[in-house]
Parts: sequence; structure tokens; C-alpha cells
Amino acid sequence: MTAPTFTPAPWRRAGHRSIAAGVGISRVTICELYSWGNCSEADANEALIAAAPDLFAAAEAAAAVLAKGKWRLDSPDPEAVALCKLLRALDLARGVVLAPGRPAS
Repeated sequence: MTAPTFTPAPWRRAGHRSIAAGVGISRVTICELYSWGNCSEADANEALIAAAPDLFAAAEAAAAVLAKGKWRLDSPDPEAVALCKLLRALDLARGVVLAPGRPAS
């Protein structure tokens, strides 16, 4: 499994449409969001991005628990489907490009 290389958590909303990590002189801006028209979508995107490191850690933990069940990734069982989705999301977060329809590693 490839270790994540993203900026360590916690990430937080740091002003209007800005996500940051760290404080003071060690603060780094993760991203800035721009919106047009209805700002509710930008607000939701901002919340999702700020939660990304926590979501990544939760996905890793859930995948580890499901992997102990030795589910086959091509099984229609709900646990196998969930594991496959978690592994695919983790691969995408790590920058692993998957072919469409290919199960996660």
C-alpha cells in the first residue's frame, strides 16, 4: 500500500473559500475555492475538502476491517462491494489511476 503524500491533517476552513493546515508561520493553504451563482455548492465543496484527511483515515480503517473478512472483490456481497469502493477511493486519493471497471487493488 502506498503511503499518502498529502499535507498532514487537520485541515480547516481558514476564511472565505480557503482550506489550510498548520497555524502561524507553519500555515499552508491547501486550496482556495471559487464559486459562481449559488454559493451553497461552494460551501459544500469547502466542507468536503476540509474533511478529506479524516475521510481518508476512516476509509483506510474501514477497508482494513473489511479486508479481514477475506471478501472477494468480484463478489456481489454488500461487504465486498463496500470494500471494493473503499479501495478504489483510496487508490484515487493516492493518485493511482485505474482503468474503468477494474477493481481496486
